[in-house]
Amino acid sequence: MTHSTIRVRPATTGDVKQIQAIRQSIEGSRVLLGRELVDLYEHVPEFLVAVDENDFVVGAGALHVMWEDLAEVRSIVVSSETRGQGVGLALVRALLA
Repeated sequence: MTHSTIRVRPATTGDVKQIQAIRQSIEGSRVLLGRELVDLYEHVPEFLVAVDENDFVVGAGALHVMWEDLAEVRSIVVSSETRGQGVGLALVRALLA
């Protein structure tokens, strides 16, 4: 899979379990704090997902607005199969846009 087959779009509630599956491999490590499934559902509007040509989630990230001109990029995760292919970068660029 190449970066050109990846599309970034707003997350939906239907994406949450796929986001959780990607997160589980690194949650609790020093890289990513754990989140309950209910928390992911509650924060769906903050998330964008990177999807492949079959609309399968291969990465996700959130932008948490903290103030009028201040926001924090959160929870950037990329599936192990697509790491190193620019998915994380595409997510960060889309979140900042």
